[in-house]
Amino acid sequence: MFDIIFLIIIVILYYYQIFIKAEKDDWSRFRPESLSTLARYLHFGAMISLFIVIIFDITWVSWIALYSLVALVICLELKEEKNKYWQKFILILIIILIFNIFRIPTHPYSFQNYVSSKEMYQCVQSFECVKITSVTTPDDQLITKVEILSVEDYSYDTYFLFAKGSMKLVSDDGIVEEMKGVNVGGFWIEY
Repeated sequence: MFDIIFLIIIVILYYYQIFIKAEKDDWSRFRPESLSTLARYLHFGAMISLFIVIIFDITWVSWIALYSLVALVICLELKEEKNKYWQKFILILIIILIFNIFRIPTHPYSFQNYVSSKEMYQCVQSFECVKITSVTTPDDQLITKVEILSVEDYSYDTYFLFAKGSMKLVSDDGIVEEMKGVNVGGFWIEY
């Protein structure tokens, strides 16, 4: 309940700061004048969505912030006419880089959670996983097969621009399954 009240206070403060208190000179850098209202809404959406991500940990809302910030840079009128496209391009790259760093998971069990999100595996505990498969018998019946796999090796490393995770699962029959992945921008890519 405190989180919701805090978010309402933030929304009211940003609305006051951007739409009521702001002077026309603050928004004169945007071209043409009709874009200044759009820039205010984009700024408002970016700030509120960032606070929603921080307070409520709803990660998909961060895409609204990225979209709003990139649109703000596109609407921005720079003072130097000579290199304005390169400056905007570099600003957009910096925003995407910061967004990528912000979206990389730092929790050591995030790769295990990714493996659990796949349909075939459920890793409830850190030392074993359950593999659920469906097998068709010769008489055309569908049977669900459940195997308990022990976690033999697990590693997770966070770097500046990406994270790496690997998990080695061993069945009772001695069959080894190894999964490796890299997280870039909050998305796991298996290799």
